[in-house]
Amino acid sequence: MDRIVDAVDRHGVRWVGLLQGKGTSTSLWRVEAVESSQALAVRFVRSKQSWEDFKSGLSLTALALEALSSVTFSVPLRPVMDAVCMVSGFGYTHRTVNGLPMPERSSPDWYYKGNGKGLVAASRAIKSPCHASGAGIEIEYACVYLIDDCRNPRYIGYTLAVDFSDPVLRHAQPGLAGLSKLRNTALCHELVIAEPPRHSVVRSSIVRRGQTVWDKQSLLGLDQLMFAKSELEALLFQHEELCEPGTVHYVLLGASLSTDKDGFELQHGDIIQASSEEEGLRLSNLFEDELVRQSCNC
Repeated sequence: MDRIVDAVDRHGVRWVGLLQGKGTSTSLWRVEAVESSQALAVRFVRSKQSWEDFKSGLSLTALALEALSSVTFSVPLRPVMDAVCMVSGFGYTHRTVNGLPMPERSSPDWYYKGNGKGLVAASRAIKSPCHASGAGIEIEYACVYLIDDCRNPRYIGYTLAVDFSDPVLRHAQPGLAGLSKLRNTALCHELVIAEPPRHSVVRSSIVRRGQTVWDKQSLLGLDQLMFAKSELEALLFQHEELCEPGTVHYVLLGASLSTDKDGFELQHGDIIQASSEEEGLRLSNLFEDELVRQSCNC
């Protein structure tokens, strides 16, 4: 299972890493002559090769895995220009949420979450704007697509995501439900170059002042969806307006964990943790309420 990361070293030099294997058998390679994972994805798509064939032609330098401990990570495949990036997601797609069965649906919801400006790396802060009414998270897989030169969406890989939103606004004013989703999206720094797993155990917890105040686990993956991934792709990419060449799409497949389903609301200073057992994907993000930050001038 190959994974790519966008790393920045202590001198500000950006490089792309390729991780192979799992656990103690993981190996790390630096991809030479490529400045970002987005540039790597463009080369891959234009090559018209399978990932394995394309990978065999890359110039790779072996690195010690410890090299990752001294770098910061960028969101994988995030373009330099936020305007050529689109974040959106589907809702009411999973058979279970928080381990409880959900009613069958004839079609999913879809929502727009903004452009690349709202993307947050795995260790950065998730921020709630001053005008927000509330704060909640959902844990899901995000599939990443690059629109090729012929306007076709090309699937690159997937990662674990924290879908942050404003459930208080959504419940109080259902007509503004779409606006409630215009919030940050946090993504794991590893992009897995494969289809999402059929099923994986995912877990999320909220730590407040050193104490775990919310903790849930559930199943996430293609077998847990009420709709096939291909159906969701067809629904989205049938629209020509979304298929401008060079655009990178981060598409959330729907949640299997939700604070809102438990009536739990985030507070300033909470630490959001999420993990997926199958691939070892992990996130840990601080939650910051901008209203609190401004009121205490911190």
